[in-house]
Amino acid sequence: MSKSAGPLKTAGKLLRARKFFNVITLLEQHEDDYRDSVDFYYYLGTACLYQDDRAGANSYFDAARKLTVSDPRIILAQAALFLRRGETDRAINYYLDVLETEPNNKIALKALSVIEQKSKSQELLHEFISAGGARKFYPSLGLHPLLKLLLIIVCVGVVGYAGFLTARFQKFVHPAQPRADLSAFILSVDQRNNALQEDLSGEAYRYIMNNRQVNETYDAVRSLFLQHRDNAAQIEINRILHSNASIAIQQNARMLMDYIQEPTFDSFTDNIPYLQVITDPYLYMDCWVVWNGRITNAKSSDEGFSCDLLVGYENLQRVEGIVPLVFEQAMDIDATLPLQVLGKIGVREDGKLYVQGKSVYQPRDGSSL
Repeated sequence: MSKSAGPLKTAGKLLRARKFFNVITLLEQHEDDYRDSVDFYYYLGTACLYQDDRAGANSYFDAARKLTVSDPRIILAQAALFLRRGETDRAINYYLDVLETEPNNKIALKALSVIEQKSKSQELLHEFISAGGARKFYPSLGLHPLLKLLLIIVCVGVVGYAGFLTARFQKFVHPAQPRADLSAFILSVDQRNNALQEDLSGEAYRYIMNNRQVNETYDAVRSLFLQHRDNAAQIEINRILHSNASIAIQQNARMLMDYIQEPTFDSFTDNIPYLQVITDPYLYMDCWVVWNGRITNAKSSDEGFSCDLLVGYENLQRVEGIVPLVFEQAMDIDATLPLQVLGKIGVREDGKLYVQGKSVYQPRDGSSL
């Protein structure tokens, strides 16, 4: 399979560069070519794990185990996934499986030691998992390519730039996804001067703005996007799309939506409370939210998983609202335990609010979120 070695090699480089979304996008196009490759599923599972897509990671690691049951990389990765999900008993069993074949495996020994220490208190264990402690045992990504350059610079003795190098080091290890060049979306003078629709008689608009307000709202979209505040940018896009802004500006705003990236629990910003969303669901359509609660009326099918999310009911005290929650993949959610959901807001044709789920965090010990 010489021609298919290229994408795998590229995916390995992307993993080392911490470009997890790029790994997933690249490899998912080649699944038919790699269905017999353990590395293929390992790379995909690892990228999903670092993206906090636990359902995806579980699916790809399971596929890898069907090809090989004894590869310690896969077993360690699954153990870390179980630990991230709060399933410490399963994590322990998997680490022990590794030690049966590799008694001196440092990762398994360290993980078991940490679990033993934290398990003395459910509160300590919950805090460890909530703070991302399981990431310490995620599959190693190797040395970041840019870090090699940094080490060379340090070795030649640029001591006077120590502070600068430290900042660059942090940027290399935790790189922000570069923002797209939006210069093509800068409004022309004519578009700015004619930012409104001329005939308002045939349409019903949710937001009526004047020329200046349309221009300011459009500029805010570009500014927020460049600040990596995609959720806030989406709100301003919605304001334009449901307003009397000119067709040209609305088309630009709609195209800008293609540049907005899906967040993870780790990268998510600008959360929107449920009670704020229900005041005007259309303003928040396609925005991402992280809501706590519990589920009821769960249903599984070949098309995915659906339930009702009881928002704010994680402590069994008060339900802020009930929102349909849907997933396009099978989900393992315990209806008796609280959970935290990352999902995208949608509005059905009848105006009813729903959430398209992406990821779930649910402490298996029943502790508070």
